[in-house]
Amino acid sequence: MNDRRKQTKSKLSAIMTGNNASMPRAGAAEAEEVRPKPREKSAVGRLGAALHSLTEQRAEAVDPNMLIKNLDAKLLLPSLALDRAFELEDEELDALVESIRQNGQQVPVLVRPHPDKDGYYQIAYGHRRVKACQKLDIAVRAMVEDMSDEQLVIAQGKENEERKNLTYIQQCFFAAELSKTFTRDVVAAAVGAGDKTRVSKLTSIIRRVPQDLIESIGSAPGVGRVKWEALAKACEAKAVPARLRKSIAGLKASGKWEKMASADRFSWVHDLALSAGTLEDDLSPSAEAGVNSAQRAGSDKAVVLKAADGKPLVEARGTRTFKIVWKDEARAAAFSSFLSGKMEALLHEFEREQDTESKTGDAT
Repeated sequence: MNDRRKQTKSKLSAIMTGNNASMPRAGAAEAEEVRPKPREKSAVGRLGAALHSLTEQRAEAVDPNMLIKNLDAKLLLPSLALDRAFELEDEELDALVESIRQNGQQVPVLVRPHPDKDGYYQIAYGHRRVKACQKLDIAVRAMVEDMSDEQLVIAQGKENEERKNLTYIQQCFFAAELSKTFTRDVVAAAVGAGDKTRVSKLTSIIRRVPQDLIESIGSAPGVGRVKWEALAKACEAKAVPARLRKSIAGLKASGKWEKMASADRFSWVHDLALSAGTLEDDLSPSAEAGVNSAQRAGSDKAVVLKAADGKPLVEARGTRTFKIVWKDEARAAAFSSFLSGKMEALLHEFEREQDTESKTGDAT
């Protein structure tokens, strides 16, 4: 084995094991280049094929043997489209930092030479890995490729889709941001939407739910389309967003809001929004008839639960509807959430009592 092959093998070993902190970083000088072993059906190769079919701007698919460079993390700048929006804190970043500290950076990021800043690079995907390397003050293993804006955002979206690491509201924001600049075809490719109507569904959430409310809630891990759609529908009533802001402000003032997880904040806002729905002047005739019918059915009301001071908390409206009339909106929403969590247990208790009464009746 000649000296050149020995040097190449040594560099490759250092990068693949993550022991690259001491290796030269790229600044004005050319970055260190290392060619990894060929891998059949690599993720990079699949990504290149996808970009070729979606943008029809690539002459050939990405070479799976693409050169990997060690780049100074300070030279890597964010993508032109934000995907991790509304992330109040990245709870997994510390774990990633520790993993890279112990095992090295196992998966390279994808970047392109920055179109506006000489000597810098723009990240297509791998933002969290770059942040982790910045914290560790080590070089970033990166694949460098010349890409158009369209190819960059599609690569970014494809990585997110494969890793399933964006929440639903982050996907909505990503699609909405891309829609300001790119065609529907590019946005659909970036968000993995085979059906272009999905792009409209994603962007409509951002249009209908005020952004300040989304920012207050955060990324809401685990909350899917159905619940966000319900919140968006509730926010169409003019009075609802204002009432939500007022109640959130009250919780923030008391220090309770900051202690709630993002998903819990969403549940609280969702329940309050649905309970605070108001009638609008532009109701359709059928909707108005339904509302009037509900109002007539609710005219026969009776207080079934009172506070210690005698003020009504819950009213029965006919035989099928109970309404929480607690004046304190925050406590009303919390009580509604509390009751929702008890419904199944209450149903089982009711059924047991019904069974007991039925058996007693049969015995007599």
